[in-house]
Amino acid sequence: MRRMQRIFYIRWRIAVAALSILIAPSLVLAAEIAVTLPPLAGLVKMLDAESEVMCLLPAGADPHRFQMQPRTIERLKRSKLLIRTSFDDGGWPLPADHENVLDIWPDKDHGWVSPKEVRLILPRIAKTLIKLEPEQRQKINSNLGKAIALTHDIEKQWQQALAPAKAAGIIMQHPSWRRLMNDMQIPILNVLESGHHGHEHGPHALDDSLHQIDEHPNAWLISDAGHNNRALAWLQQHSEQAVHHVTLDALSDCGTSWDQMMLQNLQQISGAKH
Repeated sequence: MRRMQRIFYIRWRIAVAALSILIAPSLVLAAEIAVTLPPLAGLVKMLDAESEVMCLLPAGADPHRFQMQPRTIERLKRSKLLIRTSFDDGGWPLPADHENVLDIWPDKDHGWVSPKEVRLILPRIAKTLIKLEPEQRQKINSNLGKAIALTHDIEKQWQQALAPAKAAGIIMQHPSWRRLMNDMQIPILNVLESGHHGHEHGPHALDDSLHQIDEHPNAWLISDAGHNNRALAWLQQHSEQAVHHVTLDALSDCGTSWDQMMLQNLQQISGAKH
C-alpha cells in the first residue's frame, strides 16, 4: 500500500513539474510594453529606465522581411501597451485587436533619427506611460525634462559633426537617415535604394553617382548597418576620389536608449574622420 502511495506521489510530482514548465513561459512572456522597433524602446527608456519593454523585431533581423513567431505574438497580446510607427511597420502582421496602441509616427518614416521629431513626440509618450503607471508620474515628468534637454544637446552635436558634409553633400544607400540630413540641411546628392527595401536603382543611377562624386570630391557616402550596401562599396571601389565613407545604424538594439544610439552613431562619424 505504501509503495503504491509512493509511486502515486512521484507521478504526481512529475505531472506538476511538467505542468509548471508548460505554464511558466506564459508568465515570463508577459511584458508591460511592446514596441515594433528597437529605437522606440530607446525612447521609452529615456523616460522610464526601469520599464519592461519587449521589441518585436529581434536583434539583427531585417525589419522588412521578418515574420513574428507564435511566442512573439502571444507576448504582444499580453502586453499592456503597444508603441508603433505605422509608416515604417505598416506591413507587419500585427494583431488588430490590441486594446492600447500608441502610433507615434503614422505619417513620417524613421522619425526617431530626428532630434526635432523626438523632442515633439516625447511628451505624448510620457503622457501614455503615466496613464499606464500613474504612480510613476513624478519620475516620468522629471525624466521628460531631461530627455528634451538631451535632444537639444544631441542636435547640436550632429550639426557640428555634419558641418563638413553641408558643403560636400552626401550619397546614401538607403533613406533611413534622410530625415536627419534634411533637418541639418545637408545636400542629398543621391539615394541608391528606394524606400521599398532592396529596390535598388539601376546601373545608370550608379554612373550618375560616380559622376557626382567627381563633381563633389568631398562628398560623403552614408551606409546603414541594417541594409546591404553593395552599391556604395562599388562606388568607393570605382571612384578616383578618396571617398569619406561612414556606416550608421538606425536601429541599434532593444537595450540601448535613444540618446546612446545617437551618440554611438556620432562616434562612427568621428572615427571615420581619422
